[in-house]
Amino acid sequence: MSNPVHLIAGYRSDSSIADWAERQGYRVKFMHKPTGHVVEFPAVISDFTDNHVPIMESKYGGNQHDPITTQTGTGRNISFTLSVVNASIEEARYNTQCVNLLIQMLYPTMDSQNTFTSKPFINIRIMNILDGNNSGDGVDCIVENIEYSVDFDEGIINGNSGVLALNASGKEIYPISVKINISGRTVLQTVGDNGSPDPFSPNNIYGG
Repeated sequence: MSNPVHLIAGYRSDSSIADWAERQGYRVKFMHKPTGHVVEFPAVISDFTDNHVPIMESKYGGNQHDPITTQTGTGRNISFTLSVVNASIEEARYNTQCVNLLIQMLYPTMDSQNTFTSKPFINIRIMNILDGNNSGDGVDCIVENIEYSVDFDEGIINGNSGVLALNASGKEIYPISVKINISGRTVLQTVGDNGSPDPFSPNNIYGG
């Protein structure tokens, strides 16, 4: 495996919210478990839900009118909305790389023969709002949806003097802010044979 990449959104962020968030330690952190790649964003969160649902199973006996109900597990689903704000074209370029790396984490890894080698589990930490058993570990998740949206009414950033110059030169264009809606379900961490947490056992999907 190549050396893991660690990107922190908010490049040259002295004049943006990213600098303030970094100094406060307000971050949302994503780590791709198979590769160790990490991307962090300033913690601008507008929504957050953490849903726990008991999974029940009913069985009927031969002479029983009512079923026997047992709990087979507990499902845990999370969802939140993350906003990424750009204050300069340099910051917009870098933040775009961060968003692209996050989206790439959804894909499974493959070897040179195009054989799948690992599943795209992602560890997510949102300060103490979404944290693992050990402080700072985060929670391993199967991300089921990433929705990336742009509101151009908020304005754009480009390296030119205006839209006409942009169209003539074909240079870059970035939104001032983007919203990322993320939803998924957690993976139950258990202890493996070597004593370390092992979320990759096929029987360890939380609520699966």
